[in-house]
Amino acid sequence: MLSRFLHFLSAIPLLFLTSCIEGEEEIWINWDASGKIRAHYEFPPILRVKLGDPKAFIIALTDLDEREEGIEIQELSFEQVGSKFVFHLEATFDDVTEVQEISERNADTLVEAIAGSMSLAMQGLNISFEREILLNGMFPERVIRNPQYLGSSNFRYEIHLPFSVKSSNAHAVTNDGKSLEWIFLLKEHTQEPMEMSLDTRIILPWWIWAIAIILILIGTWLIWRRFFQR
Repeated sequence: MLSRFLHFLSAIPLLFLTSCIEGEEEIWINWDASGKIRAHYEFPPILRVKLGDPKAFIIALTDLDEREEGIEIQELSFEQVGSKFVFHLEATFDDVTEVQEISERNADTLVEAIAGSMSLAMQGLNISFEREILLNGMFPERVIRNPQYLGSSNFRYEIHLPFSVKSSNAHAVTNDGKSLEWIFLLKEHTQEPMEMSLDTRIILPWWIWAIAIILILIGTWLIWRRFFQR
């Protein structure tokens, strides 16, 4: 009986953990490849040790904002609110293709458990995006061995594009294929990575095709006039 009671007491911090983890990221990308990102995470104190000193993290991100020209932070905070730590970030970027390079240059600054690894490749008008997030370095060993402690805690990710995707592993696709959403239960990913991927093709506006046709016609006319009209 005593051993069961002691086991219950030792599990109390972990039970408290299940209702305190929330994560949301949302990214908007425009036609010119610029865009914005909003990230909001809430953690219990038991995970604060894993994530590091909030003040040092804010200083590091502020320094990143000053050094990198391709990204601008509008809102940034990482503080204790009641019984949990809350991280919030809102930023804009000039070119989504540069975000990967910025992340790689500042890998020591970013929390790998949250940011993960990203890959963005462009071949002509085709774009492929992949992101992998491994959370096992974020949780105490006891949670990794017993992921049921995490209950229904989940991380949610959304991406809004100016054009439709060809294929993806998103859990939900809306807005005529332009908005994608992934929702991951944390208890299913204490050891398995959370993976997101999409493939798309840039659809050029009608006026670009119109200009291209006009230029072809003008070029054809000039060639005909130069070589065939005498």
